[in-house]
Amino acid sequence: MNIAACIDHTVLKPTTLIADVEKLCAEAIHYQFAAVCVPPLFVKKSKELVAGSTVKVATVIGFPFGYSAIEAKVAEVVLAIIDGADELDVVINISAIKNNDWQFLANE
Repeated sequence: MNIAACIDHTVLKPTTLIADVEKLCAEAIHYQFAAVCVPPLFVKKSKELVAGSTVKVATVIGFPFGYSAIEAKVAEVVLAIIDGADELDVVINISAIKNNDWQFLANE
């Protein structure tokens, strides 16, 4: 089993540079990781960088705390798909979890 094929190589720091994304994608291709996970801003560029490889592009929705309104998360999902994201990591509202507001989470 190729463990690398189970790994999402990630850069989500708030100061992410295009150079970070270029390095991330090159490493993902070299080591044959399953995916790269990047901020939404870098989805299009990442798709270009991993084109022709088996590496997928993932991004985050509602990151990092899930505080965004449901409508904002839906808009983020739509834009990520338009930009070419293969996978979406959606952060549910952590405060709703802590408050046992399961109905809110079900609606989300």
